[in-house]
Amino acid sequence: MLTRLINTFTLIRSKMRANLTAIVEKITFGIIVLTAALIPLLFTSFTTEFFEIPKIAFLAISTMILALLWSFSWVLKGKVIITRTPLDIPLLLLALTVLISTATSDTKYVSIFGNFPRVHGSAIAWITYILLYFVAVSNIKSLIQARIIVFTLIASSVLNSVVALLSYSGAYLPLGFAKNMIFNPAGAAFSAVALCLMLLPIIFVHILRPSKILGIPLSLIASIIFGLVIVLLGNLTSMLIALVIVTIIILLTDKKYLKESLPFLVAPILVALLIFGLGFIPAKNNPLQAKRGAYIKDFQELQLSPTDSWKVAISSFRDRPAFGSGPSTFLFNFTQYKPATINMTPLWNLRFDSGYNEFFQILTTLGVLGFLAFVFAVLMLFKVGAKVIKSEDSFVFGLGLSIFVIIALLAVHVSTPVTMVASILITAALFAIKKSEGKVEEFTLGIKTAKIGSSDSQLNNLVTGDILPIILFIPIVIMVLVGSWQAYTIILADVNHRLGLNAISQNEKGLQAYEYLAKARNTNPYIDLYRTDMAQTNFLIANAIATAKAPNEASPGGSLTDQDKQNIQQFLSQSINESRAAVTISPRSAQNWEILASIYRQITGVAESALQFSLDGYGRAIALDPYNPLLRLNVGAANVKSE
Repeated sequence: MLTRLINTFTLIRSKMRANLTAIVEKITFGIIVLTAALIPLLFTSFTTEFFEIPKIAFLAISTMILALLWSFSWVLKGKVIITRTPLDIPLLLLALTVLISTATSDTKYVSIFGNFPRVHGSAIAWITYILLYFVAVSNIKSLIQARIIVFTLIASSVLNSVVALLSYSGAYLPLGFAKNMIFNPAGAAFSAVALCLMLLPIIFVHILRPSKILGIPLSLIASIIFGLVIVLLGNLTSMLIALVIVTIIILLTDKKYLKESLPFLVAPILVALLIFGLGFIPAKNNPLQAKRGAYIKDFQELQLSPTDSWKVAISSFRDRPAFGSGPSTFLFNFTQYKPATINMTPLWNLRFDSGYNEFFQILTTLGVLGFLAFVFAVLMLFKVGAKVIKSEDSFVFGLGLSIFVIIALLAVHVSTPVTMVASILITAALFAIKKSEGKVEEFTLGIKTAKIGSSDSQLNNLVTGDILPIILFIPIVIMVLVGSWQAYTIILADVNHRLGLNAISQNEKGLQAYEYLAKARNTNPYIDLYRTDMAQTNFLIANAIATAKAPNEASPGGSLTDQDKQNIQQFLSQSINESRAAVTISPRSAQNWEILASIYRQITGVAESALQFSLDGYGRAIALDPYNPLLRLNVGAANVKSE
């Protein structure tokens, strides 16, 4: 009787676990699909920066939820199941390097949170990307799921590209910040172009070998849209990559497929070349030529040259060889190590916060160990692409070409949140197909509990099992809860900061701006941008009070009361304190020292030793940005003012 009850209970428990496991896996896959759909399209006006911050915030939250669901599935299955891929060791080494580099950085808070409002490249972003890869590669389990992920990416990229083309033509979304010709939900023009280049091989392959989901009509429309984005928003390098993609596809495609579908493959190329050519025809009634001139003049992205980027990287490597200066610190290395010759170019007054490409960026910020780990990952990715590019399966062949495009883009530009997520999902989809073919392994880990000593084997089976999933699940739950609370405070602080900036842009709302900025600072006191904005707002309020009640014709003696004087002194004191807090948080920021020096400079003659403090601040800024002529001019102006 006992044996029958135990068997019945075991059967019921197994069915319940199987059903719950299936539900968890469906939810996990659904979140991955949602991530593929939203990351290229997500933006909001409620944060300091409209594109990067909301994307990474959503990605961090969704990745934590995915990790929680993944670990819960281990508990349900009674074992830890992880998919092994060639990228595992390189990415784990890269994650370890990111953590050590952050811990040894002179600007730890910048390395953790990012050089606001840029969050991409921070420790939070890197760990999120790497965790997303491991979750995605272990939870995309079949060819059908891989296709769904990739086709979702294509759909969201087409929608993003349509918005980009409409913005370029002057048909804007009804949003104030969207009224410019390079607006697209992905963010930068490079993000839109890179998405098109990554997915173009898959589109072209489906033109040659159409599927039920992505036939020739849809493939042709998508390829034309992608081609237009590449020629209108891209540069010569991106166009060259597109031509190389087409050439490789033509050379490696079976002639029987090529003969039947070649006109459809050539059509989007001819349309793109036609639009590109029309942009150079000088004619009074040629809107394409006028649009291209306006784009190049006012909107084309400025990129640090390879030579200057290399000089910054190698100088940083010389001083911090092993782990670099820390994630998100390229700006500080640029100001300190930029060559003097850059002052002979139109870029002399710009401060670049990213290098020419991802390799220089990582060498500068994560040192040689981070660089080697990243190169290791790229080489493994190249090896995988070289193998699958020979596949007879058209979808796998397209993914293989996309892998090479990803590597090429890393070599010609720094990554963005959109390109990183797209690269991760494309790679995970490829490994999912290899896993379904038995060419990528899953391995399990476990720790068995001891038997209870009963002679009844059924009872032993009931109470014994694998406890490792539970051991891992508990700390993961704790980390997700802590991470979710931190994400909430970071987002709340940034929303308040944006509200403060909006209030500043509106007349007579200085005190309201002050309140919002104070909330942002109090909620997340580790962001130097919030501190410097708070410092300048305090100074502006103090100056506004002094100006409004200064001597004039109607009141030659002025109308300042003792309370006004006390308020002015309090606001000036807070301004200095906030600015000092900013340089404490980010001591390598020349801009922070410049702001502190500027505040002291403007109160010279009012506060004791203000001139000396101002000159000291400018001296620190010059030490961190030695070839910036404006800083030296400010020193001269401060000395003239004191005389």
